[in-house]
This record gives sequence, structure tokens and C-alpha cells, in this order.
Amino acid sequence: MMDIDLVFMAAGLSSRFGGDPKILCNVGPSGETIFEMNIVQLKKYIRPKKIHIICNKKTCNQILKEVARVCGKYDITAEISHNIQESPSFRTKPWGTADALASAKDYIHDPFILLNSDDLYGTHTFESISKECDINKNYIVGFRLANTLMNEHKANRGFISFDADGKMNTICEKLHIDRSSYTNEELNTQYVSVNLFVMQPDVVTKVSELMDAFKETMGNDSSLSVDAEAMLPDFINTLLYKNIIHMDAILSNSRWLGVTYKDDIPLVTSLLHRDAI
Repeated sequence: MMDIDLVFMAAGLSSRFGGDPKILCNVGPSGETIFEMNIVQLKKYIRPKKIHIICNKKTCNQILKEVARVCGKYDITAEISHNIQESPSFRTKPWGTADALASAKDYIHDPFILLNSDDLYGTHTFESISKECDINKNYIVGFRLANTLMNEHKANRGFISFDADGKMNTICEKLHIDRSSYTNEELNTQYVSVNLFVMQPDVVTKVSELMDAFKETMGNDSSLSVDAEAMLPDFINTLLYKNIIHMDAILSNSRWLGVTYKDDIPLVTSLLHRDAI
């Protein structure tokens, strides 16, 4: 059993999902939310010391209520905390996942697992983390590309590259990809990031510093900043390239499941049921 903090990024506006918080989407066999299913998948191998939620003002109370309910249901005695990821006045949405993590800098003091709030990573993924992870190191969890593209919807993925010794050395964020663009070999040999990391708190400080520089570059010029997005894999890649941080890879054979659109819900529910049989 691994004792570690959990940090969920749940501040997105879910515009493609109709504005409802996806972490509260009911996908489990008995109507469990995505948050509850994450706890179900990890609780055998991970014992949360603290659960921190990065959220927005509109949906924060709903999410925290569900977090408290689930922790009570499964007798998880973790401390629960949260912070708000603010959107600047000249933008209609937050800056992105790098800014989400940076916004939690003052709340993260110990090693933690970082998770997307609208993703499910599989029970065996958390088993691998608990068995392979040195809690004092940084890790990216890689999934086979084939296991992260559920349907014809386009997606963003952080493509992981390895050096001659098999060590992870770069992440390259690729946007709007789908299965049809890749061969079966590529789908089954290329590993990608879906924002599941084990991190030390100093990484958050480094991301925050890069985020400050990013915002300074963007300034208040709407022509530059209205559609700009600070994607965490790009920031992690910068830190790796400059040898500011080091990160090992844990490779998972689990199926990743995620919700982007309302019509993803039946598929996620059916695949969860199938995987449980």
C-alpha cells in the first residue's frame, strides 16, 4: 500500500460537455461518478493522505460535496483541500493544465499523484504505481496510444520518447489526433501521457515559475492570449530538456477511459462493465 497525496485537476469549464463538471459524471455500474470510480480503482493500492481539488468557482461546492461523500463511503480519512484556478479578465476560460497545477503551489507540500478529473486510468495502473514507484522521484505514467483512443473523437496526447537506454527523455504534445492517422504498430508501441504523474512538490514550483514567464509573454494582448493554452506536457518537456527535473516512466497496459462529450458516457460505462467481467 502506498501512502501519498492525490491532486485532481477539475477547473475546466467543460464547454464541450455542456458546462457540467465531468468529475461528477455518472459512469459506474451503479451510477458511480468518475471521482468515485477513481477511488474504487486506486483504493486497494493507494492510501490517500490528502486529496486536493483544483476547481473553478462555479462548480467547486458540488465537487467538494461529492469528494466528502465518497471519502465517507469508503472510509478514506484523507485531508480534503481545494483551490480555485482563476481566469484572467480578458479570457473566457482558464489558461490550461500547466496553470492549474501552478495555481495549487501553496497547497502542495509532499509527493503526490496528479490526475485529470475526467479520466479513469485502470486498477492495474495504480497497482503498477504502488509497486514500481520510489515516492521520492518523479514519474510519468505512459499508456499505449491504442488504449487511449476510445472512438472517432479527436484528442490531444503527450507522445513520450525514450533514449537508447530506454529512459524517458521528451514529451511532445500532439493535438487533434485520432486512430485513423496511425498504423496498428504505432497504436500499440507508442506510449503517451494522459496527465497521470507522480511528482515532487518542487516540480510545482518550477512549473509555476515557467507559468509566470508564460503569462508575462502573453501579457494583456488579446490577439496573443485569447486562444493560448498552457499545456502541462509542454512545460514538463521544457523542464526535462533543461535538465531542471528528471522523470522516469511507468508503462501501463491498462485501458484509459475519459469523458469529453456527453455521448462518451455510454461507451465509458460499457467498457467499465466489460473490463470488470
